[in-house]
Amino acid sequence: MSEAMFCDDLLTAAFPGILKHDPICAKSSHFTVPKDRLPAISHYLHTQPSLRGRLTLLWACDDRPVRDSYGLYYLFTLDASHHWVVLSTELAGHDRLFPSITPHIHAAQWYEREVRDMFGLIPQGHPDLRRLVRHEHWPKGTHPLQKDFSWNHLLERQQGEYRFHHIEGEGVFEVPVGPIHAGIIESGHFRFSVAGEPIMQLELRHFWKHRGVEKLFEQLTLTDAVLLAERVSGDTTVGHSLAYCQAVETLLDLQVPRRAQYLRSLFLELERLSNHLGDIGAMCNDTAYALAYAHCARMKERVMQLNDRLVGSRFLRGVLQVGGVSWDIDRSQLSILVEELDAIQRDFSEVGAIIFANASLTDRLETTGVLTERIALDHGVTGVVGRASGIDQDVRRDRPFAAYDELPVNVALYRYGDVRARLRVRGDEIHESIRLIREVRDKIPNGPIVSQPRSLPKPGAWTLAAVEGWRGEILYMVMAGEDGRIHRCKVRDPSFVNWPAIQWAVLGNIIPDFPLINKSFNLSYAGNDL
Repeated sequence: MSEAMFCDDLLTAAFPGILKHDPICAKSSHFTVPKDRLPAISHYLHTQPSLRGRLTLLWACDDRPVRDSYGLYYLFTLDASHHWVVLSTELAGHDRLFPSITPHIHAAQWYEREVRDMFGLIPQGHPDLRRLVRHEHWPKGTHPLQKDFSWNHLLERQQGEYRFHHIEGEGVFEVPVGPIHAGIIESGHFRFSVAGEPIMQLELRHFWKHRGVEKLFEQLTLTDAVLLAERVSGDTTVGHSLAYCQAVETLLDLQVPRRAQYLRSLFLELERLSNHLGDIGAMCNDTAYALAYAHCARMKERVMQLNDRLVGSRFLRGVLQVGGVSWDIDRSQLSILVEELDAIQRDFSEVGAIIFANASLTDRLETTGVLTERIALDHGVTGVVGRASGIDQDVRRDRPFAAYDELPVNVALYRYGDVRARLRVRGDEIHESIRLIREVRDKIPNGPIVSQPRSLPKPGAWTLAAVEGWRGEILYMVMAGEDGRIHRCKVRDPSFVNWPAIQWAVLGNIIPDFPLINKSFNLSYAGNDL
């Protein structure tokens, strides 16, 4: 018996009366459950030793005016098989209350607060019902993802004050940083509580530039919204647009040509390569190690110039479309690309040897900003940050997409959870990305690069897609509306689940080390503040 069948049988036996539906995509199960049983079933999925489901996504959907109800959906990823289990429930009529699962699963905390802000649905029993996305200047009763809220509605500003958590005691004082910062960093507020030098508490306050991205998706057609997806987070063009395209292609039952799948993997690895090079350099710069920073910046610039020569965009914009890719690359271009990357890899190997031989740099990185595996698991941390804390997850290997079923990935894994471990994960992934690009050159087949859709999905049909972006797992849920339009698009950048964890990684460190710790996470404000 497969683990999927075992999981389904286990759930239906443990909780009689839950309804099983057709899977929403490959390697998935879908159950409709009564809302009052959500905490018990979620807790069982999360803690049952044979399942160990990780809460991967939680979202709501306003199904009005088709039917007078809201839908709530909970996505769990099983630990061993990486099979998806979706639990869904319905709030009918004027019902706006649902039981919080946060007391059972800590990773649900931000998701449930987001649902409350965006839809006006209230998670009963949630330990922290302060606003998350809706700042205090938003009028009361404003819930932008309700269907009767217009996308171009202008809000009148009102006065309000956010209630930060305070630590009381002699010698304890607070250091507020942001939301406005020097340089080009985006808006984010960090409030430190300290007694002497060590940090006792860090509280984040983000979502200063809510752009209404998910509302904007609802104004677009399934095939046109790729341009919006690739702008969700400007440094993750390919990751976001690829996840969106994969979801839409499942809805359209569209087979992407094999050559296009290889090119998608190529572009995704180029994006990973340039960002990791930039991050390693920036981490060295935050320790005043200017030599390593300069060399990494030089190598990143070479990769971005390669992107520009290949497709006319340094950030690889416009290369993906629903059904395939917009740009082809011939054999000679691939050979030149690999030659350039071979030279970059030699340079990076030399710089890496210098970095790890520097005792003062090692002293700054080791044991700084430690995120334990337990805390990472509790928060559902993903990507580079998770793998540096011992979480063995990578969507390219666990749920292969694009051409990764023929491009096996060696997953970089460390267990120390400190800044040095996060730097080493990035270094290993740079070498791995270059190796994968060589394999693309050797294995890529001939053939077309795009398939055209021939039909429209049934309104109300929905699906999920996951991509391992350079920061971590990117998730898209896309639900079809009338006439090929989007009824609902839920976006989850890895930053949304990783930001809360940084509040734990800084504890016991000193404030001057926070920029280094923060850079080692390097999370997106734009991808978080949708």
